[in-house]
Amino acid sequence: MKIKQNQNILKSVMLTLISVVILTSVYYLNLPEKTNGTTVENSEYLKSEICYYTLQGVKSDYHYHLQLNITINGERIEIPTNIGFEKDENGETLFLHPIHTYDNSGRVHVETTKNATAKLGFFFEIWGEEFSSEKIMGYSVNETHNLEMTVNEQKVDTFEETILEPLIEIEITYKKID
Repeated sequence: MKIKQNQNILKSVMLTLISVVILTSVYYLNLPEKTNGTTVENSEYLKSEICYYTLQGVKSDYHYHLQLNITINGERIEIPTNIGFEKDENGETLFLHPIHTYDNSGRVHVETTKNATAKLGFFFEIWGEEFSSEKIMGYSVNETHNLEMTVNEQKVDTFEETILEPLIEIEITYKKID
């Protein structure tokens, strides 16, 4: 009887230790990367956020929307459907980036498993398009053209560093200087 009781205690201790190791590993694997003591918040970090869990039925903790409108030389640019969806050769979704679109309305979705800072530049990187204060989608600022950006109708100069927040409206306009 004493041997069986000791075996049960040993099993309990081992299961507890294994659980602690697993939980500690999960915690440390989900911490942001550190470089020279500072947190790295870039698109690689955001892309690695596990938004694809949504495809497996797990809901993201942070989910919000914003509106993005782009006009180049007076023409509205359509933001494509399914930016951020990585698909296999059969069209099956393998991965869903935390910043993505479901349609071509300009509505951008941000879904992450933890509260992470998402920047507008991340969206353009996921999309595969150039964007900075000097360039958008192959169009460069020069002596005849400029690039302006507003957030909720207020002019900003943050461009790719603009923090994405719920319900904001971003307008990016590339046009000929009057």
